[in-house]
Amino acid sequence: MAGRVFFLVSCLLLSLLAPYSPLAGNAQAEDVKICCDAVQTDLYLIGNSNLELSPFTDLFSESSSSASFETSIASSEPIGKWELESAWPGIVPESTWTVEMDYTVTDAGGANLNLSATLVVGSSSFTGFLGAEQSFVTQGSGTISIDIPVEEVEVNPGSEISLSVNARTVVFNVPNAGAQIEFFWGSEENPSVLIGELPIVDLTFDEPIVEGELVYFTVRIDSPFGMEALVFSNSIELRVNEMILTADPTEVLEGDSILVIWEWDGASGGEESVNVSVAYEMQEGLILTGSADFNVETFDGAGGGGGFYPLNEPLRTNGKGSPLDVSMTMELDSEDGGLRLAQTTILTIDGEMAFWIRWGLDHLGDETIPLSPVLKNFEGGNIDDEQRGSRVIENAEISQFENYMDSYYISFFRLGLGLESEDLIGDLSDAQSFAITLDLMGEDRVRNAPLKLRIDSLTPITSGVNYRILNSAFISPQPSPLWSVYDVLLTIETSAMTSFSKIELKETDDIDINHMRFPWGESATIKATGMTQSDKFTIDSTPTNSVIHAPIGLTIIMTLILAGGLWLSFRMVRNRTKYPLMIEMVLVPVVFALHFFTLEPLYILSSSGTIVFIWWATAMISPKTGDAKNPQSSPQVLLTNFPTIACPQCQTSNPVTSDLRPIRIQCTGCDRIIKIVS
Repeated sequence: MAGRVFFLVSCLLLSLLAPYSPLAGNAQAEDVKICCDAVQTDLYLIGNSNLELSPFTDLFSESSSSASFETSIASSEPIGKWELESAWPGIVPESTWTVEMDYTVTDAGGANLNLSATLVVGSSSFTGFLGAEQSFVTQGSGTISIDIPVEEVEVNPGSEISLSVNARTVVFNVPNAGAQIEFFWGSEENPSVLIGELPIVDLTFDEPIVEGELVYFTVRIDSPFGMEALVFSNSIELRVNEMILTADPTEVLEGDSILVIWEWDGASGGEESVNVSVAYEMQEGLILTGSADFNVETFDGAGGGGGFYPLNEPLRTNGKGSPLDVSMTMELDSEDGGLRLAQTTILTIDGEMAFWIRWGLDHLGDETIPLSPVLKNFEGGNIDDEQRGSRVIENAEISQFENYMDSYYISFFRLGLGLESEDLIGDLSDAQSFAITLDLMGEDRVRNAPLKLRIDSLTPITSGVNYRILNSAFISPQPSPLWSVYDVLLTIETSAMTSFSKIELKETDDIDINHMRFPWGESATIKATGMTQSDKFTIDSTPTNSVIHAPIGLTIIMTLILAGGLWLSFRMVRNRTKYPLMIEMVLVPVVFALHFFTLEPLYILSSSGTIVFIWWATAMISPKTGDAKNPQSSPQVLLTNFPTIACPQCQTSNPVTSDLRPIRIQCTGCDRIIKIVS
């Protein structure tokens, strides 16, 4: 008994002392900050009216901003003042910061410059001046640099970090009219920059989460840039025991922190120690790294809902965007003298966007956690608390989503998916009927798996009025793209009495259009792959039920013109050589080819008329068959004892050897039967 008491007391003491044991370093039981103190960072000069410092080149404008001086100045004038949106707490070490700024001198032999740069860090101010070796710049473009010596200073979240650049004096050398010096920044062409060493971001490993055989490792990114730290960064990767995890992570915004979560399924089972390292490339050349060891214990089991299930709303993008596949079918038919368009659009969504939609479906009407406005506006309907947040999407949640989309689809598309519904599926307010349905593609768990949104509509449209089939503006421009690339496959069919007339592509040649016309209707396929939000295009048509444009109507009119012209042509050559006309019949397939490849009806009909005219001209100039046969006719033997009759066809004299009337005789020249009645 005493031994057992001693054992229990010993265990209690060990449990109290364990957190302070030096052996606990490899078994992390709490979050571990792995990076970073001050690092050398490029802070680019951004903006025109609102000047700011940013480490992200994605914020560059297409054209440069600038400040210019057109006359010599003798007193200080500002070039600009740029500020960092918010300082990150930490220590700015003693170092030298450098300002690099592009310039151009025009209409002068050069310019003598006296420039200064003032850096404010918290309550401290540091100033540097343009070096003597750069005080004279020649005509043309170049880059000046100003070094600013900085002492060690502590910064807090509210501390100011700003850069002011001033021209103290500018004197032009051999100036002409219009002499000028201009300073540029804020574009890829002119990436003026402030290079300095400062705290910019914290990387932290959260305690791993174990679910059965799966382990979830989380990297927490904290910085003054919020979402931009993930959206505009170059890359982030995680390694476990030196093996990189290639599966896409899940991104979640938690307060001001960004959580990036990877799933690891390589555990050997039981308790083991693993080394986890992260490499985060915030900007080109600035790679922040850190590592830590964790003790994890896994056990048999399938885990929860098939992947990491965040308690907070996941991000819709990791900065690169998700793939999107757009499949559309259009069927044009006539109705009560007008036109009716039946359209089906299927959006196949993958990546972060698919995970966000699945998670949102599982939280419709959830008032216990903060949600983005687009999800918060959904009503819960008949969804109960057991279904909400269950990690599985129930039929009730799908039904509530589909019903609510009848009136909410415009906002959901625009604010949630970053799509303009009218440019993609048309104005459904004009539709006789429409329905939006959700297809989970056999996977009802909340996990990173694709899904489909299907939109069916039936819309009356006006004949002869321009109709926009598709516009690239359906992808709303976003600084942080929700969609990386998208593919489009559009299939169009018409009835025999309706036509899209023409399908016209504008602004790009990167889309394949295959448009064909048959007697029973038109068929078209439009295909585009690898498109991005920077690609611009429009696809227009003019739907009509005009007889001359209708496939069957155009076919009948074209056929009647050709058949009538051919019949009359053969009538014209019944006594003439037919071979030239028969050779020209090869023009018939040409006209049908024009019809097949959907050329304009007026062009097809005018081509048919032109061919008929050619046939008639050929028939008129074809030689008579008698002229060709007379030289080759058999020698005639004239009998003086019988009367003769000339053949009306070839003028050959033929003897009449009988007095019977009527009588038929065969011409000896052309074999024609001649009837004599008296």
